[in-house]
Parts: sequence; structure tokens; C-alpha cells
Amino acid sequence: MYKRSSLLAACLLLGVLTLAQASLAPAQSASDPMTDGILAFRSGEYAQAVSFFESALAANPDNAEAHFLLARIFWETPLRDVKRAGNELEKAIAIEPDNVQYLVASLQQNKADASNFITEKIRESKRRRLAQTILELDPDNSFAHEEMGSSYIRDFWRYRNALMYPALTFNEYKYRGSTTIDPMAGYLVDDINEFDRSQGNLESEPLDTELIGAVEANYDPNSIFMADEFDVETLKRQGIPVMDLSSRAQKAYDKAISHLGKALEADPRQRSVYDHLMEIYALKGEYEEAMSMLSQMYVFFPEDSELWTYLGFTHYNLGNMDAASKSFETAFKYMTPEERQAYDGLDIILPRDEKKAYEADRAAYASRFWTSKDPRYLTPYNERKMEHYVRLTYADLLYGAPDLDLRGWNTERGAILVRYGPPQGDVVIIPRSTSGVRQGVAPVGGTQSDPTGSVGLALEVGRRGSEMDLAEEANTFNIWDYGEFKFVFEDPFRNGEYRLYSPSASEIADGSLPWANDYTIKAKETFLETPERYEYEAPGRQVELPYMVSSFRGQNGQTDLIVNYGIPITENLNEGQDVINITANTGTFVVAGNRDMLVERRNVIYGLRTEQIVPFIDTQLWINTVEAEVPPGKHEVSVEFETAGGGTVAVQRREVDIHDFSGDRLAMSDILLAYRIEDTIDGKPVIPSDVVRRNLSIQPAPWSVFGVDQPIYLYFEVYNLELDEGGSARYDIEAKLTPKRDGNAVGRAVGRLLGRDTEGVSVRLPITVQDESDGQFLILSAENQEPGLYLLSVRIRDTVSGNTVDMEQDLFLDEPLSSAQN
Repeated sequence: MYKRSSLLAACLLLGVLTLAQASLAPAQSASDPMTDGILAFRSGEYAQAVSFFESALAANPDNAEAHFLLARIFWETPLRDVKRAGNELEKAIAIEPDNVQYLVASLQQNKADASNFITEKIRESKRRRLAQTILELDPDNSFAHEEMGSSYIRDFWRYRNALMYPALTFNEYKYRGSTTIDPMAGYLVDDINEFDRSQGNLESEPLDTELIGAVEANYDPNSIFMADEFDVETLKRQGIPVMDLSSRAQKAYDKAISHLGKALEADPRQRSVYDHLMEIYALKGEYEEAMSMLSQMYVFFPEDSELWTYLGFTHYNLGNMDAASKSFETAFKYMTPEERQAYDGLDIILPRDEKKAYEADRAAYASRFWTSKDPRYLTPYNERKMEHYVRLTYADLLYGAPDLDLRGWNTERGAILVRYGPPQGDVVIIPRSTSGVRQGVAPVGGTQSDPTGSVGLALEVGRRGSEMDLAEEANTFNIWDYGEFKFVFEDPFRNGEYRLYSPSASEIADGSLPWANDYTIKAKETFLETPERYEYEAPGRQVELPYMVSSFRGQNGQTDLIVNYGIPITENLNEGQDVINITANTGTFVVAGNRDMLVERRNVIYGLRTEQIVPFIDTQLWINTVEAEVPPGKHEVSVEFETAGGGTVAVQRREVDIHDFSGDRLAMSDILLAYRIEDTIDGKPVIPSDVVRRNLSIQPAPWSVFGVDQPIYLYFEVYNLELDEGGSARYDIEAKLTPKRDGNAVGRAVGRLLGRDTEGVSVRLPITVQDESDGQFLILSAENQEPGLYLLSVRIRDTVSGNTVDMEQDLFLDEPLSSAQN
């Protein structure tokens, strides 16, 4: 179930208590307006109930209960009148100021969404004072503890990554020529310190206002001339004065946890408290604590879908992938159709050019999409899909607004979080005052009655009227940096509802560059170029897994695909050792451009045969091969390896272009590099991992690396040769191994002095066969070559037709293998 607002829950609870108490009261005469009003209220006759309670007040204006019940009617029912509900409740409290029930109702009323930051700040301050008063009267009141806890969560949000720039105005270009530190910064610091003292919420060291003057000489304001106003890293390098407020976050966190814990002790069925705790645990990354809290939530809400999404989120961040996968699957059982659609849908992350195909068959396309995005096919779960679930849960925790029926992933920040995950950098910027309103005005936090300064600011707005730019005065900025791109959000009403920043017309007139600073436009461009991003990090020890892909003509228009890979071996081999005792899982997968799975080969290896190991200078590789038939086109090939238990993991994936050999023009296969090629044994491979082509047993190379003293085998096939009148095909082969010219003339001269041929190696030979296709192999010797990067090229010239075809690839010559063995 989607979490109910705490306001509704509390009002229902209070209503049950009030009406139950009324029903248990001693029977009164039928003409008693209070009894008649309560009965009308219970039966849904709200207008009649209002009339009865007003009659009761006419007889006794100090009837606090009548005022309270009127407040309930005008707050909860179709007769909703927020202003009158508030007035009636204030009258009830004025008559009975120590009535906890009335105070709690006022607390809930003040949680209503505010239209601007002034109203919200006033309500926030009032709620905190109410909660403190309630706790003085009832130290175990769960509603008051919840309010105090949620208020400290707001403090944690404010301080955890907040920076104050007392010298800069981020939404104007006036600071470019500024030579003075804004005196407003001192007031801002005083505000924070006074707010802490007046509320007793953070026993931290006060911020030092002298820092403001101290930093004035440490930067040159004329050097701050950037197209992008929000380049925080450049500002740091420029030496711009900054105050870091994040150290205060830990104290806010501790107090939030303390109050929320007491709220659960008082009432473990207070559902919204679990949401608050999960929010701050997620923000802080305290996943072990979250798991402990969720075990208690399970006792009271075992069929709550959010319990299970929270468990999935927490298990995932703890690395318990199996448990995370099962938790999300359980959550789906309890979700509403709307929630399930949000978790199943691809609307946020799908590239625009794929949406038409997605809408044609959403379920089938989603299945192919997630299959193609799975970073490890060997595991029983899809890590990318789970990451999507985790991001949705996180976005809803941080940015959801239950009172507005707004899910987190439907907000701007939430949708971006779902696309790209948490940013690498997340900074809240508090710039200096742009209006100067607080200069000469009483300190914002200077009084107990106006601890946030909202009332003073409101009075100043009223005094100055249209001259007062409230948005500029209030605005703060949240910068999300993802490395290659970033997003800037603004909170013009200081109510926590951030939106993408776009400069106003006046800011553009002052010099702000829209192309650099309009993040509504820049976000759309980023979404088009990069619809989503995910970088997989495998658990355990990660190793590189070199592999090469070669394509040859197959049957019925298909292409024969050969994937040969090498597993690094660190174990020293004993003489005569036949097998390395390792149990491992391997997999080779090919995914088409339309996201269909074309090849899925899984294998469990019980021991690595040493005859498949090839030594190199710095390593040794166990060579294995997978063969398959695939249609031509651009595909993605993934090769995976993991030891039993997942202690060592290797995942390699890249896009390859599989050739189409179905035409009738002269064609050539890929060059298949190999360490050994010899005749088959009765048509069978010499060792099981060899590739057999045209009665040759080939041990393919998983990478293009050879020692200079190591023979270089290369196998290829030629198709569509033209036959002469005698039925013969004749063609010439020219193979060259030439150094890449990235060295200098001196190096090449030294190589010649040492007797090395710096011009490379070449081989020419004519071939005659009685078929339109053929397969050949060559052996190149590079003993006189320098180590380095080379280009291997093979040209086939059909001497009957005169047509030619070429194939080439890079090859690296390493130091002699004999030097490593010695």
C-alpha cells in the first residue's frame, strides 16, 4: 500500500478516540446539542453536526470540545474549510492549552503543504514548538517524537552537503565585477547560529563570522568569468570563499534517530515513522541499521509492498543480491497496479527511437531490453534490472510527496536519479542575498517567536512591495555532477521542491548565457544523448578476460562465429601436472541489435587442462573456444567467467560487426590468429578446445599478442573465387606484418644496428584449388622484429577475375618468451 499521510492517520486516530469517548459517556438528554452533534457527525450529516456544535457554543462559548469537533469537520469532511478549521482549533487550545489531543491535532494541521517558503517556514517553526510542548506534557507522545524526528531530517537534508558562498550571487552576473564580500553573509551565519540556540537542536560550535572577512583577500573577483555559473570545481580552484555546513549534519542525524526511535517505542504501529527512518538511513548509507529497523516493521506490516521494496533496496546496498532479488519479487505481490506499472515500465529510461516498438508490445520489449542490459548472464538475477528497482525506491524515498499523491520518480530530481543513479557530486549552494533585504533588518533567527526569520521577511516583503524580488532572496541551488554532464536545480520558495534551473529574462539581460545555464534545455539534450547510464562493478576479485571474435561463412545465410577467450592463470605449474583443480562457471552470450538473445552458452568447468595453457611474459592464459551460428549484423558479445563461490569474476562485453557472406562477390573471412595449426586426427581436434576448419585443428589466440620468438599462425578463408575454363580457381596471397609508425627515427636506426628488420615481414604465394572457396593458413616469423605494435594485413587477389579483397588487424609483439622462461 502507498503510505498514507501522517495527517490523515492521526486525524482518524483522534477521531476514533473522540467519538469513542463520546459513545462511552453517560447518557444525556436527547436535546443535548453535543450528543446530537456527535451522532450527526458519525452518520455523515456534517451540516447538521455543525449546527448542533454551534448551538452548544452559543450556550457555552468555553466548550473546548465543541470547538475541537468543529475543527475536525472543517478539516476532514467535504465541508473542508482550512481557515475555519484552524480558527476553531486555536480556540479549543486557548481554552485548554494543556490538552494533548488538541495540540496533536494542531501539529497535524500545520503539516499541510505550503504554497511558498514563508508559510512553510512559519509552519515548520510552529510544528517544532508544538512538538516540544507536547513532549513536556506527554514525554512518550509518538506524534510529537515523529515531528521532532522529521524536523531533524530536514536539518540533515539542509546541512549534509551545504556550501555557503558569501561573496557570490549565483543567479546574477553582478558578482563578476564585485570587489567586496557581501555583508549579508554575516547575517546568514548569525541566522544559523541563533536558530540552533533558540531551538536547542544542535549543540555544535557556532560558525565563525570572522572567516568572512579573512577570505576577502584570498581571491580575485575579476578572475571569476565563466560561461557556466555553477562550475563549483572552478570556483574552488579560484579560491572563492566558501563555508561548509556539512559538519552539522551528524548532530541532526543523531537527534532524528533518537526521536524516531522513541516514536516507535511508544507506538510501533505508527506506519509513517518507518518511512522517516528509512529515508534518513538511506541518505546516510546506514544499511545495517535500516535492516534492523525493517525487521521490526515486518512484524507489524508483513504485507506492505514498501516494506519489501525497502528490504530489496537495503539488501542490494549490502551486497546481498539473492535476498534483494527475492525481496523485490515479494514486493510485486503486494503492489497496487499503478505501483507495479511504475516498476515494470521503461518510460523514463528508454531511448526515444525505441519507444514506438516498446508501445507495440510493452511486456515483450521490456523482456528483451532487460536481457540486453544484464551485465552478468551467469547470475540468476539481472543486476541492471535490480539497480532500476533500487533507483525507483530511492527516488520515492527522497522525493515522494504522499500528501500530494506524487511519487518520487515523477519529480524532476527523482526521474533523473532513475536514469543515472546518485550523482558523483551532490552540493547544495546557499548564495549571498541578492536583494539585501536582511541588511539593517533584525537578525532572522533573533527571536524565539520568529526563529526562522520568516515573519520578518514577510513584513519586509509587505513594506517594499514589488521592489522585493522574493524568488531571488529565497533561492538555493542543488548541483548534481555526473562527470560528463551535470544538472542544476533551484528551490525558489525554500520548500524543498527543487526544479531544473532556467535563468529569468532579467538574468539573461544581466549577462547570463542561456546555452550554458539553462538546465531545462541542457537536461533535454542530455536525455537524448544519454537516456540512461549504469556501470557494473563485479563483486570479488576482478580479472581481465581477453577474447577475440572471428566470423566465417556458415550455412543457409548464417555466419559461423568463433569466440576464443583466455583465462589468466596465476598458479605455478608443476612438471607433469595435467589439471589445475579449479571449479568455474563460464558463459558466452550474443545479443542482437534488436535486443534478442541469439546465443546463450553456459558451462561448468571442473579443472583446467594444462595443455590449453599458453605462457606469456607477464602472465599465462588458459585458452578455450565457443562456436555458434548467428545472423550477420551488429551484435553484442559477452564473455563471463567466475570461480565457484564468486571469489574471482571476469566480465567482458563489446559490440562486434558480424560479416554477411551471402553475396556473390569475392569475400574473405576474418583473420583467425592462432598459436598452433595442424592436421586433425581423423577429423577430430587435437585437443578439445581446438577449432576445426577444413580438416585443420586450430588453437586460436584470445588476443593479438605474440612473443617476437613465437611463430604467428593465421588462418583465413576465401569465398566466391572465379573458376577458369578448366574448373580451377587461382589466387595470390600477400601477407604483411609492418610496424606502426609511432616510434622515432633514432629508435628505428638502433634497431637496424642490432640486426633487426624495422620494415616488417611479408609473405607472397600463389594458390590453385578446384573450388570457388578455400581455407589457408600461414606462419609468420617475427624473430628479427622489435617489440611493439604492428599492423597485420592480408590481401587476396583472384588472378582469374582480377578482383581483390583485404583484411587487416593490429598485432602486438612482446619480448621473447624465452627470456621469461629463463
